[in-house]
Amino acid sequence: MLELMLLPLVLTLSFDDPKQAAPVVVASTTQKANGNPSVAELEARVAALFESLQTKYSKIENPNEEQMKAIQADVAAQADAAIADLDFAKLDEAQMAAVEPLLGMSPKGRDSMQKLLAEKAKKPTAEGFKAAVQSAMLGARGENQAAANAAELLDHPGFSQGVASEEGGAVFELLEDAPAAELAKRAAVLEAYAAQFKADAPMSVVMTGEGFIKVSNRALSKEKAIAVRKVVLDCIVAKTATADGRDKKMLERMGKTLNGAAARGELVGFPVPSLHCDFVARVDGTKPFKDLSELKGKVVVLDFWATWCGPCVGSFPKVAEMRARYPADKVEIVGITSIQGMIAHQKREAVQCEGNVEKEKTELMVFMKDMGVTWTVAVTQEDVFNPDFGIRGIPFVAILDQDGKVYKVGMHPSDEAGIQATIDELLAKSAAKKG
Repeated sequence: MLELMLLPLVLTLSFDDPKQAAPVVVASTTQKANGNPSVAELEARVAALFESLQTKYSKIENPNEEQMKAIQADVAAQADAAIADLDFAKLDEAQMAAVEPLLGMSPKGRDSMQKLLAEKAKKPTAEGFKAAVQSAMLGARGENQAAANAAELLDHPGFSQGVASEEGGAVFELLEDAPAAELAKRAAVLEAYAAQFKADAPMSVVMTGEGFIKVSNRALSKEKAIAVRKVVLDCIVAKTATADGRDKKMLERMGKTLNGAAARGELVGFPVPSLHCDFVARVDGTKPFKDLSELKGKVVVLDFWATWCGPCVGSFPKVAEMRARYPADKVEIVGITSIQGMIAHQKREAVQCEGNVEKEKTELMVFMKDMGVTWTVAVTQEDVFNPDFGIRGIPFVAILDQDGKVYKVGMHPSDEAGIQATIDELLAKSAAKKG
C-alpha cells in the first residue's frame, strides 16, 4: 500500500474503509498574539492535508518509481504550502506540537526548524538538551537518517536534567542505533542516569526505562547492564504497587517487556523465545506444524500482525511476493497474531468475538481467504505485542536462522530488499556448509 512507500517522508496514513475516515476539521481563523495561527487552526490544517492526501492516493497500490517520485514531490509541496506562513521562532510549545506531524513531510519546514533548534541546542541547559534531541530526531526524518554521531548527545551539559522529560527521553531512540564503541566511551554518563530510577521517580523518567536498558546493554559490560536493568525494574515494581487504572496497566506491561529476552540482551543470537501456538493453519486448512521447533532446518520469517492493523494488512502483497519467491522446504513464513476479541474484516463487516475464541479462529480463516493469504498464520498464547521480542508496534518482522536462533528483528514487511537480503544470506551460509 502507498502508506508504506511514504515512510521516508514520515507520512503515516491509514487507508482503511473511507466511511471510517476522520472528518475534515473546519479551520479556525483565530490568530495567536505571537502572529501565528492558533493551535486549533494548525491542527485543522494537518487534519485537512492528511484527509486530502488520503482521498487522492488511497487507491494507488504499488506505485512505480516514476509515480513515487511524483507523489513525494506533491506531498512535499503541499506540506510546504501548509506551513509557509509560520514564523517558527515564535511558535509556542502547543503550536509546535500541532504542526509537528508536517515537519517530516515538508523540506522547507524541516530546514527552518533545524536552524532554530540548532541555535537553541547551544544553551548548556535542560532546554538546550531537549532542542539538541529534537534536532537529531528531525534529522533522522530527513535525508540524513539517524546520525552516527547521536552518542554525542550524551556529552551535552543539559543531559542529566533534560533527559528526564518526554522530549529529552527520546534520546534513547536515537542512541539505539549509535555505534556501540561511541556509547561505551560515555558509559559513566549512562551509569549515573540509573540513579534517577527511584521509587518516587516521575513517570517521565520511568517511561525512558526500556530505551535506557537497550542502550545500556550495548554500552556497558554485561554485569553493569544487568545491574542497571535491576535498578529500573525495581523502580517499576515500586511504581506499579501504588498505581491504578491506565498507569498500572502501562507499568505492568513495561515490567513484562523489561523482563523479556530483548531487554535482557538475549534475543538476537539466542534460541527463539517460546511461542505457544494455539492455532496454526494455511488458507487451505492444512496445519504445517504445531511448534516452531519443528521448523529447524528452514529460514523462518515471523511477521507479527493483527487484522485491525492497517499497515499490517497493507503489507500483504509484499509478504505474498516473498512467499512466492522462496521454496517452502527452505523458507517458512508465519504470520503471528494473538486473540484480539474481534476480526476487522476488510471485505465484509467486522465481527466481534470477545469471549469466543473458537469463533475468532473461524473468522480468522475467513479473513485469510478474503485477503489471499498464501502463508501460514499462527495464533499464540503470547500477546502479539510480544515482550520477549520487545515489540511496541506492528507490523514487526523477526527472522530465525536454520538452527532456530533469532538472526534479525525489528524489520518491516515493506522492507523487501532488507528481508530478501537476510534470507539469501542465511540460505547461502547453509549451502556453503553443505558444500
